[in-house]
Amino acid sequence: MPVMRNGTIVDPVDAQVGGDADLDGIAQTITADDINAVLLSSQSIDQRLEALKAMRGELEARAHIDRGGEMRPLVDELDAAIEQLSQRL
Repeated sequence: MPVMRNGTIVDPVDAQVGGDADLDGIAQTITADDINAVLLSSQSIDQRLEALKAMRGELEARAHIDRGGEMRPLVDELDAAIEQLSQRL
């Protein structure tokens, strides 16, 4: 049932933690799908490596706000993708 708080209606949402309706604590602009899209794209290996390293740099820049270690799996996935492409050079 919606309630009034500070002149605004607040409607609590019943959402399962970790479900599709659960909002991330840290806005993720990079997802596992994004990493795979770059890894499997038709761009040259150099271009893909550059894009993956840029993604990793973005996550590293935001690591100081990741108190729960939520970005670590993405960083690990990026490292694996970078390693995989580096072996093809």
